[in-house]
Amino acid sequence: MDIPWLEPLKQQLSNQYQQNNLHHALLISGAKGMGKHQFAIELAQGLLCDSQSGIACGQCKSCLLHTTHAHPDFFIAQDPDAKSIGVDLIRKVVSKAQQKSQLGGASVFYIPDCDKMTDASANALLKTLEEPGQNKYLILTTQASNRLLATILSRCQQYQIRPPKLANLTAWVDAQGVDKNVFETIYQQVNGSPLIALEHAKSDYLVEHKAFLAEFKLLITGKTSAFEFSQQFDEANAGQQLDWLSQAVLKWLNAKLANPAKSPQQALKGLIISDILSLIAKTKAQMLQSGINKKMLYQSLCFKVVDKLKS
Repeated sequence: MDIPWLEPLKQQLSNQYQQNNLHHALLISGAKGMGKHQFAIELAQGLLCDSQSGIACGQCKSCLLHTTHAHPDFFIAQDPDAKSIGVDLIRKVVSKAQQKSQLGGASVFYIPDCDKMTDASANALLKTLEEPGQNKYLILTTQASNRLLATILSRCQQYQIRPPKLANLTAWVDAQGVDKNVFETIYQQVNGSPLIALEHAKSDYLVEHKAFLAEFKLLITGKTSAFEFSQQFDEANAGQQLDWLSQAVLKWLNAKLANPAKSPQQALKGLIISDILSLIAKTKAQMLQSGINKKMLYQSLCFKVVDKLKS
């Protein structure tokens, strides 16, 4: 799939490569759904390509090996079954970086979601990150660069992928075969993540969102219980449901702020809504912890919301 909003960065890195000015450690950060993974894979292919232009030709031996996931000089430090990137996996990167390229060209090491590195694995990477060796590159991607050690950040050239303007996505959206109006509505709800908006535009996202908000309205008006509302929790889409809650409560708060309080009770209501927004944010952060019971955490949030509204 084409990712047009990343073309400027792709060209920038290609130019740096051709001018022998490309940093050996690249940190690509951005929200989920921005295309970081595909970009990193294509960047790696370009660095390995026999054309030495920084952009893959798609026809040389190196490109063909890369396309079939068989390139001996490309390594992805990833364990799909692990919740963190352990030190053993990083030691493999370090060990491979000390070896000569098997095809005589560049060697590229890709660490997706590098914020999942433990402190031990991050520290094990530092020396290689600083001096990987000639014609060796490390590509790191993350949704949360603020979780990375300062020693990791200082050794990388950082690039932030920002949400593209909706107006610049018109041709791309048309090419995807989805309803433009549906995409635009969802795009604004998912904080400008094109690939997430596209995925949702192909599903019943808006119908599910509307139903969720209707249930939430019943909750805050006392027409359904916290327990009943919590039963619709979907662990696979926990982040999405919390985002829906955040958006609904934020809209509620903004509506209150737009109309100055005329009584102490109205002012207190605004503070309560603000507290609920903080509770949701805290719950989102807690759900990122390993081993957490997400359903129980969500249920607890629902009861706290009702308690706040009763206070």
